[in-house]
Amino acid sequence: MAFTTEVKDELARVTPSRRCCRMAELSALFHLEGALHLSGPHRLSLHTESENAAVARKMFSYLREIFIVSPELRVEKAPRLRGHNCYCLYLEGGERSTQIINELGLLDDSLRPVLGIPARITRRYCCGIAYLRGAFMGGGYVSRPEQPAHLEINVQHSEMAEGLRDLASRYGIEMNVARKKSLCSVYSKSRSDQADLLALLGAYDAVLRLQSDAVVRELRERVNRRVNSETANLERTVNAAQRQLHDIRVVAEGPGLAGLPPALREIAEIRLSHPEASLQELGEYLQPPLSKSAVYHRLLRIRRIASGTS
Repeated sequence: MAFTTEVKDELARVTPSRRCCRMAELSALFHLEGALHLSGPHRLSLHTESENAAVARKMFSYLREIFIVSPELRVEKAPRLRGHNCYCLYLEGGERSTQIINELGLLDDSLRPVLGIPARITRRYCCGIAYLRGAFMGGGYVSRPEQPAHLEINVQHSEMAEGLRDLASRYGIEMNVARKKSLCSVYSKSRSDQADLLALLGAYDAVLRLQSDAVVRELRERVNRRVNSETANLERTVNAAQRQLHDIRVVAEGPGLAGLPPALREIAEIRLSHPEASLQELGEYLQPPLSKSAVYHRLLRIRRIASGTS
């Protein structure tokens, strides 16, 4: 199951206790997934479809609980979903339907379509959260935890996109607006804002997955950095040791190690005996032990002698 579907299923199980919040959630769902049809003089019908069964059931349940109506529910095959099931709700035209559409903020009092977020629906703090929840269930997408962070809500009108951006900002969540062909997108690429929004909406299981994956990913990155660092250090040590062995062999084949000062001859013999040792380990083999710096400078003097010999 896609992560977005899991998040929407979880949000569909969140049921606000207040009627105003259920209204706000339902308003957002119909704004993003609904379509109004003129079925006659002053007769408007409402049609909506969702690919998510849990979301469709929630819309059906809210209409029945809040407005005491039972819309027609159909399960159809949608070509845009590659033949998968699409759950359609039909609210037939009539004065009652027009009243419901107006109360949901889809039409103003002059029966003109409302393209943005209806202010009276989201006036309360709790209702703003409910509206964002409905908007995400209606047109939201969130990337999987192991993928780069991306969360978006797709809408038809720029007024709605800007309204959602401003509404999210009310709760301290920064989002951006972009136009995509015939749609507008309200999006965030911040893992922190993504988690904060899902937590605000009530998708706590999803947030735990995001946070758990973030911890695992950070640990993996730290291990990789440590391994890469140690590998690079080892490569440098091996390369340096090979150069030092080459210098010692050049001297041995030329004037000979016996002609070196005792201190240089001693470090040369130790390096030949321990070709894989680090500078620190070479220093520990000497009596008395020497520091890395002292070992390095002795080997550097051998290099100069080898350079003069060659």
